[in-house]
Amino acid sequence: MSRKPRVEFAGAFYHVISRGNQRQTIFHSDADRGYYLDRLEHYRERYGFTLYAYVLMTNHVHLLVETGRVPLSKIMQGLQFTYTRYYNRKYDKVGHLFQGRYKAILCDRESYLLELVRYLHLNPARMRHPVDPWRYRWSSHGAYVGKGSAVKVETSLVLGQLGKVVGRARRAYLRFMAEGRDLGHQVNYYQIVDQRFLGDERFVERIDQRSHREREIEVPGPRASFSDLVRLLAQECRVNGQDLVRAGRKRQWVRARSMLVYLARQWGGMSVKELGRRLDRDPSIVSRLYAAYAASRDVKAESRLAKQFQQ
Repeated sequence: MSRKPRVEFAGAFYHVISRGNQRQTIFHSDADRGYYLDRLEHYRERYGFTLYAYVLMTNHVHLLVETGRVPLSKIMQGLQFTYTRYYNRKYDKVGHLFQGRYKAILCDRESYLLELVRYLHLNPARMRHPVDPWRYRWSSHGAYVGKGSAVKVETSLVLGQLGKVVGRARRAYLRFMAEGRDLGHQVNYYQIVDQRFLGDERFVERIDQRSHREREIEVPGPRASFSDLVRLLAQECRVNGQDLVRAGRKRQWVRARSMLVYLARQWGGMSVKELGRRLDRDPSIVSRLYAAYAASRDVKAESRLAKQFQQ
């Protein structure tokens, strides 16, 4: 299958993954990592993009970037070219350092920013030889707890979802991080639509309208209102609809509630913050319910529900 062209516009939010060619090491020392971050900050200032998170691993990099007037392709071209030139000169190498075309997933920021920040910051804990992500120097985690950073990181949007006072928000962020530490690799952040998008049907339609480009896009699932989801899911799971949206920890309720959160995001286009208000729960709990269901989905039940929405 041929690769689709990138979709780029001012305000686009991307999860960027850039790997070493044939998974080769791209950072051999702290000096290498420091130089890469220096280049990242240089281009952030030059091109005016917003950086929400980053993590440098041995053979790859993750970035959460929101572009301004300069497209992502130009940002990454400058960043990767100057770092490759530095690397080849230092280690007496020639040729490509990075693996072909970097991966750039255009994401629904409202729905995924909070979880993606955590996912990036917990990367060191998922290595073959795990490293404590709380002490890992080469991610933007420190910026979220008030420490200095080599790159200016926009933390207020995420922390604002977790608390109105900075100190409380940072403590909530640390709890949120701790809750996700055992989740492992999250395949749902790579289950993209049309090879390019992480979001529901409404998000893809908004992108289509904003980019003003003609292309065939495959969109997932039916559209569904929250109230209809509660009603039909209650029937499917044989529980009272009120039990899905109020406090209670019966196993049957929790599983159904997790499915509700997942489908409300995927089919209803609801953000973590909005679901938190609907369910009277912290965004971190909503995120945990989403991840729990995503790790063990009931595809047959989803198919039955989808048919009911399509009737």
